[in-house]
Amino acid sequence: MIRTSQFGQVVLGFLILFAGSASLPAVDLLYVTLDNNTIVTYDTTGNNGATIAGTRATFASTNLNNPIGLAFDSSGNLYAANQNANTISKYNSSGVYLSNISLSLFQPQGLAFDSIGNLYAANNDSTISKYNSSGGYLSSINSSLAGPRGLAFDSLGNLYAANAGNNTISKYNTSGVYLSSISSSVASPYGLAFDPSGNLYAANQSSNTISKYNSSGTYLSSISGLSIPYGLAGLAFDSSGNLYATNQTSKSISKFDSSGTLLTTWSTASLGSPKHLAFNTVPEPSTYALAAIASGLMAAMARRRKA
Repeated sequence: MIRTSQFGQVVLGFLILFAGSASLPAVDLLYVTLDNNTIVTYDTTGNNGATIAGTRATFASTNLNNPIGLAFDSSGNLYAANQNANTISKYNSSGVYLSNISLSLFQPQGLAFDSIGNLYAANNDSTISKYNSSGGYLSSINSSLAGPRGLAFDSLGNLYAANAGNNTISKYNTSGVYLSSISSSVASPYGLAFDPSGNLYAANQSSNTISKYNSSGTYLSSISGLSIPYGLAGLAFDSSGNLYATNQTSKSISKFDSSGTLLTTWSTASLGSPKHLAFNTVPEPSTYALAAIASGLMAAMARRRKA
């Protein structure tokens, strides 16, 4: 039975979460890194590829050098990993350049924030660097990695890294300790992303598929039949649970519904090859954790009413 004081804390927590979600942007803006040293945005609320493509706007084109991974912090600042400059550039929500992180980076690839605001960067020397919210270097993970690309956190705070070098996905706990690896149906994995149910998706460059795993790492299914092989890179979910994938070879971005059905594809050929993706409405590590918390709060309130 929940005491009155506890119930008040539950309600207060729910109201805080609700207030925070109400301040999120009204539309899903998709941010994409391109090989012409720019970051562009698309309004993905339309279902037609031509409509989405027509919303393109340039977010940033300065202090970028072959940008790869993208990630938003809790304040709405965007971070971009510059592979050729060994730096991570930081921009405010308007695309104004703020600063660079340069310590302990080597051809950085994927980026991800944990739940307390630490930034993680996958390096091409088979390490993952960790920084605090001020950009100060904290530590590195250097076990069970082989050319890590995409990074993603699950709702429990575990970190996943896609190892393109040995066809595995490594899992680490909140202290950076290696836990296990996924190896089934993985072929040169690049982008990683979690769906609203906590399932993990991996973009496989060699097999030109997107593999789906449950929260235990068990292989469930694949999205296949994608246009051109050896091009899949970034993955990202919007706030409605639709999946987006970049294809560097065909220079396109595809949108899938929650069942893996292709909804639309649009070309980026006039701009260049798209790499990684990030949504402004889905901050790291995942707003889906908030959904789980909210469900728990609602259950607590239901128990309170029965008491």
